[in-house]
Amino acid sequence: MHELIRSEAAAAEQRRALTEPVVAALVSSGTTRSLAPARLGGRELDLPSWLVEIEALARADGSTGWTAMTTGATSALSWYLTDDGAEEVFGSPTSVIAGTAAPAGTAVAADGGYRVTGRWGWGSAVPLCDWVAGGARTDGGATFAIFRRADVTVHDTWHAAGLRATASHEWEAADVFVPARRAVWPAGVEVSGPLPRFPFTAFLALGVAAVGLGVAARAVEEVEALAVVKTPQHTAVPLAEQTGAQLDLATAEARLSAARAFLHTEVAARWADAVADVPASVPDRARLRLACAHAAAESATVTRLAFDVGGGSSVFETSALQRCLRDAHVAAQHGLVSRRLFETYAKVRLGVATDTARL
Repeated sequence: MHELIRSEAAAAEQRRALTEPVVAALVSSGTTRSLAPARLGGRELDLPSWLVEIEALARADGSTGWTAMTTGATSALSWYLTDDGAEEVFGSPTSVIAGTAAPAGTAVAADGGYRVTGRWGWGSAVPLCDWVAGGARTDGGATFAIFRRADVTVHDTWHAAGLRATASHEWEAADVFVPARRAVWPAGVEVSGPLPRFPFTAFLALGVAAVGLGVAARAVEEVEALAVVKTPQHTAVPLAEQTGAQLDLATAEARLSAARAFLHTEVAARWADAVADVPASVPDRARLRLACAHAAAESATVTRLAFDVGGGSSVFETSALQRCLRDAHVAAQHGLVSRRLFETYAKVRLGVATDTARL
């Protein structure tokens, strides 16, 4: 599948959407419901394994890795739905769900459910989905409302610097009835099992970080291949034999490997807690999110370093380096891996009051 993804990446970028063969491969492999329970046809992957898979897909193409991440993470909602709601949304083995977690909608209680209105941004993969989830405010707090794809309108707004093929358009629901069986807020539901015991918001942060790591790994791969065949202008020394390029490539690999190790160490520890049914402490959750934010930031830095080593060769559309540069930086802009998480971690570590509700 990875070779298919690589071969289709340029076409996907041009059309600002994944190609049909790639979407079909993601669905048929079960990638789009990696975190759904096995009883609903999901793969029920443990989170450490999921991160490895997302990183590998993003290494093949950032937009594809991102699409696999957002659909796989949203499929975890199936753990929290009632049996009839889960069967309705996930009963078909090919159904795909994605959406936007931010509570940008308003849900008004109605007989048997809610009437929901709102407009959400960052709707990655929504155009290719059967079901769309959107966070909405209620009188009592918030909920995820799950809509039929036919009940929402997608607005063509994703004209972005990177991750162009994720189709992360804005989408809208106008006074749509959502039955109670398709409305759930994970933070308020207790479900047995390590995956639902893991903080739901962290799924997305982990996924975003894994995408960044995969894109950065691809950038390093690309510039290493370039270095052995390129002799820059105005010199007779191949790029691979130049001390500056050697130092930069070694630095890129060291920084990327360190960021990956930090993330995977923290995920493994928190997953072990979830398996043992040991609630993660606030400091532990803060450190996990620090690892996510650090991975995203380092991925952008490493990708820029690889791009710079490539010189003028990096700027052309035929070079994957320019796409990696744009994809890594767009991924790092996501709020769940923003630099604010560094501040949150430091406040928790130092005992300074801060909001930890979304850790």
